[in-house]
Parts: sequence; C-alpha cells; structure tokens
Amino acid sequence: MSGHAQVCWIFSLARCGSSILAYAAAEPWRVPVADEPFGPWDRTGEPYNYPPEQDRLRRLFWDSGEHLTPEVVALATRLFDLIAGDGGRVVSKHPHDMIRPDEFVRAFPEHRAVYLLRNPLRRLNSLHVRGWHKSIGPDHDLPRFKTVARRWLDHPHRFTFEQFRADPAGVFRGIWDAWGWAYDESHVERALAYCSTHYHASSRQLGTRDPSKPLSEKRFVLPPEIVEHYLRDPFIVEVMQQAGWSTDPAAYLTPGAAPSS
Repeated sequence: MSGHAQVCWIFSLARCGSSILAYAAAEPWRVPVADEPFGPWDRTGEPYNYPPEQDRLRRLFWDSGEHLTPEVVALATRLFDLIAGDGGRVVSKHPHDMIRPDEFVRAFPEHRAVYLLRNPLRRLNSLHVRGWHKSIGPDHDLPRFKTVARRWLDHPHRFTFEQFRADPAGVFRGIWDAWGWAYDESHVERALAYCSTHYHASSRQLGTRDPSKPLSEKRFVLPPEIVEHYLRDPFIVEVMQQAGWSTDPAAYLTPGAAPSS
C-alpha cells in the first residue's frame, strides 16, 4: 500500500446518475465524495468546501492539456488525502470524458473504478429538458458519448443507470465489490434509504423532486431528427442492444411526433 487514501472512482457522463450513486454508495460509511475535482469549477466554497488544492488541481490539469502529468498526479493525491481525512477513503466522481483510461491506470495503479452509462437518448433528453445546452458537445454530443461508451464496454466493472433504477441494491453490491469494500445488508439498506430521500438535481445540489420520478423521464423534448441521427449510428445501436435499451425511435418521441423518414 502507498500510505495514501484509498480512492474509488465512478466514471460517467453528465446526467447518467453518477451523483446519486456516488453519494449513496459512500453514505453507509460516511465516506466523503470528491465531486468532480478535475472539473472546470472552483469548488473550494459552498457547498463543497474543498481545500485550496482543488482549485489548483483543476487549473493545473487544464493547463496540462487534460493529462495526468506527474505534477497533476502529485497534487491530486494530496487533495484526495485531504478530503479523505482520518477515514482514509474517498469516492471520486468524474462525469467527464477527459481522463484517458491508459493514463489513469499508469497514474493511479492502486485506485479502483467503475463505469456508469445511461441510455444515450434519455441522457440527451435530460440535458435538453433542463436547458443544459452548453453542456452538449458538437454533433449533439454523439462523439463524446461514443468515447465513453467504448470505455464502458472495455471495463470489467460497468453498470447502467437503468440497472440502478431496476435493482439499486444489486448495483450497490456490484460497485462495492469492484471497490473491494466489505459490506452487509445494513449497508445496502442505508444506501437505499439515501436514494429514497435525496434527489440530486445537479451534482451535490439537492432538489425537491420525488427521487423516484426523474424529470427527464416524464417529458421528452428531443426533435425527431436527433433521435434518428443517434439511431442511424451502427455503434450506438450496438451499444443500446447490448445494454437492453430500445432502438425503436417511437420510444424517444413526444406523442404525436414522428420521424421524418
């Protein structure tokens, strides 16, 4: 062991459920969450109150061209140790595509990770419903989703948001197994209790909606041409079929809307 904190990661994209999974998985032991420490935001203030190293880390990481240089790794290790505190464990939530898997393995060989993916059309609908249009990359975020989907396919410990909705207890057990955490049914119950009482509107920001009724699953606003665009991509269709997601365009259209073809 390195003597540093044990760091366990959830890799995903925005609007894939990483917030609720990270915080709920950590809750039974009150393990702190490093919420997007490499992300574009200064999180040294409320509600995160991370050490000053977080702001320095995200600036250094971006200045490096988003690479895990030795300097970035050293500063990240220092930050994780500080956030973990005396408990010696921390969950790192990373809903971005900017950490490359090969660099991650070389830079953090002792860290453990899981990958989380969501139906790409339901995820994109969530971004549209919330008006998060600035978070949508070129070509309706298709290239970015495909990048993370390939990583998801290649990783031995992978889950989907839909699996979590159908069997949250099973997903928590799978995540803790991947992280090497010992647990019993009381830990599962506490994680489920967290899910039933918390709705993450955005990262750690808590909303007031019913956790069992995500906004993005109640209203579909994607234009038919975007639905068609995704479902014309052979790789997207392959991933959706492997994950058990419908590839019928009608499943992602507002009633009354129709594909143009």
